[in-house]
Amino acid sequence: MLDFLQKNRRRISVIFLIIFFLIILIAQADKSRSENWFSAAVQSIAYPFQSTFHFVETRITSAWQRYIWLINTQQENKVLLEKVNRLEEIDAESREIRIGYRRLFNLLEFKKKDRNIKVFAEVIVEVDKPFSKILIINKGADDGIQPNFGVVTPLGIVGKIQSVTSVQSVVQLITDTRTQFPILIERTRTRAMLQVKDGELIINRIQRRLELYKNDRIITSGLAGIFPKGITVGKIKEIRKMEYGLFQSVILSPAVELNKIEEVAVILRSVHNIHRPLFTDKK
Repeated sequence: MLDFLQKNRRRISVIFLIIFFLIILIAQADKSRSENWFSAAVQSIAYPFQSTFHFVETRITSAWQRYIWLINTQQENKVLLEKVNRLEEIDAESREIRIGYRRLFNLLEFKKKDRNIKVFAEVIVEVDKPFSKILIINKGADDGIQPNFGVVTPLGIVGKIQSVTSVQSVVQLITDTRTQFPILIERTRTRAMLQVKDGELIINRIQRRLELYKNDRIITSGLAGIFPKGITVGKIKEIRKMEYGLFQSVILSPAVELNKIEEVAVILRSVHNIHRPLFTDKK
């Protein structure tokens, strides 16, 4: 018997402890919470573990929910970004349409106000070299264009036709070094010759005693037979007077921003001059 107890003492001890706790539980079951010291002791012992488990569970659940939220937010941001990009594309297209509409509207108004017979064309190539400044437009001999015809916009002079093919024309800009044609200082009615030097429009040999001012308007004189009279060339931006001498010179700012031209009008015939330009290659 002693040998049996000695061999199984651990098992017997555990059984007795279980029985002991069961007896205590049964004895405490009918007592109120305030008198149930065993339940309070168990709760006191279990509380740290329960708190730790609840904290870990809350943190894991919160982290998982944030992860899911971030994934959803990322997907929503991707969708919103695609929408923003599309709206930006639509806005850019709309701006381009509005700008194009305003340009075409201005050309239509120009056609109504200016009675000269002309054909409108689009710029397809621009060449800007030190000694050659030209544009290529998408209208040519088939549209009645000939060399030396004047090229303008609603704002003023652009240049003249240098050469033509059946469907295209080369426009020599007024800032080209070969440019030279007669002009008129609008306020004083003084005639002079426009030239180009170092890429700038310049008028030389104006009588020194003539009073000139910045922003005086310069227009075509109509004498060369290329441009009708009265089309804006530019405005005076600088007046140069030597300390001594009989003459002065002025630098002009072109009326047209030549690096922003998209459409032009080629004057086929002036209402004041029914003949073609005096220096055209065609007879």
